[in-house]
Amino acid sequence: MNKNENTILEKTDRRQFLKDMTRFVGGAAAAGLLANNGLAVAMAYEPAASNTPALFNSSQMSLLQHICNVVIPRTDTPGAGEVGVHGFIDNQLYHCFSPAEQQQVVAVLARVQQAAEKSFNNNFSKLSNEQQIKLLTRMELGEGNFDQTDRQQFKFLKTLICFGYYTSEVGATQELAYQAIPGGFRGEVPFDEVGKPWGSLAYY
Repeated sequence: MNKNENTILEKTDRRQFLKDMTRFVGGAAAAGLLANNGLAVAMAYEPAASNTPALFNSSQMSLLQHICNVVIPRTDTPGAGEVGVHGFIDNQLYHCFSPAEQQQVVAVLARVQQAAEKSFNNNFSKLSNEQQIKLLTRMELGEGNFDQTDRQQFKFLKTLICFGYYTSEVGATQELAYQAIPGGFRGEVPFDEVGKPWGSLAYY
């Protein structure tokens, strides 16, 4: 493959990625995430080389990891916290966002911990999965111990979690895998597999 073909492929992959991100987090949110060289910083991020947080302390990182795993839990693929999205968020906030935006996430973490202690007399990380979901759902709705400011700040954090997950190896290759021909192409399909003429539409 020559240089021009590589360039075309990179542009195509980038275009598809941007479309997918817009679909997942919305146009305005995607634009905010990709400002200030956001995509370049995201693609250059290497979890193994980022053992020391740039912005958060160890307690905040642990809490953020648990929140990531609630927002995008393990299914047939690892959850967001399992693939290190909390480290990605720390790096991305430090390099691409203003101090005010960084403090929004710090505030979310503090509010989540406060609400866990007030509602369940325990740290968020030690709550059951149902309790964690219940607490974050309240924040999502701005109800209970949370207000509309909390709701907007949590929304910002969720976009960062989605961005981090879908730029990770797992998210990009398994969740956002683009198929030009969904389901794969089969040139010859036995009639008894089709059953009815219109059933063959699934193979085109």
